[in-house]
Amino acid sequence: MTGINNVATAFRDFMQSWEEERDYLPSSISALANAFEGWLKFEFYFWLTRFRSLRGPHDGWMGDVGVESKVALDQRWAQMDIVTKQCDLWVRDHDEKRFHFIELKAPFANANQGKMFQSAAKDYWYMTRLKAKAEKVATGSVIIFGVNFEKVRWEHHLQRVEEYAGNVEHSSKACGVVPGVEGLRWAVLTMHYPNVGEISRPEVDAQVL
Repeated sequence: MTGINNVATAFRDFMQSWEEERDYLPSSISALANAFEGWLKFEFYFWLTRFRSLRGPHDGWMGDVGVESKVALDQRWAQMDIVTKQCDLWVRDHDEKRFHFIELKAPFANANQGKMFQSAAKDYWYMTRLKAKAEKVATGSVIIFGVNFEKVRWEHHLQRVEEYAGNVEHSSKACGVVPGVEGLRWAVLTMHYPNVGEISRPEVDAQVL
């Protein structure tokens, strides 16, 4: 198999690998006050290449997984303000014909948390409105890795991210915690695109956070 079947399942396995192989990492992250998601992007990328045996770009071939890619957006949606969205990661689907596009956010429970979740909400809005047929999209996902969040505040933020995207058909949400350390939480919000066509019913956009 040269791809993955499900982004949330792959990320759950990635989180589990921290406990099994690098138990020092969660406590080290929770001790930090702030950061950006670049570190998480490359951690996940190299885990996919090593433990899922996916191949990165080489010798002019695009590979099975890569970082930083522009993907076209469905311009039929009202208030669509850009033509393409740059995503953090892309991964080939297990059927080898389509792709998973992923945005990552790593908010810390600090003064910038509202801004970070608003950015995550906008990313999710775009990832649910990809030009699916042209880009051969299997899924569009936003992965949110939260540091030092208590449960109520975390769930409140996630709810607002989902509400911002509006009524998204074929969506799923997976959530979890990193064992052994308080306050490390993750969520994967995903739109699963049908095999044929693009989004068929553009609607009025959700309100701004």
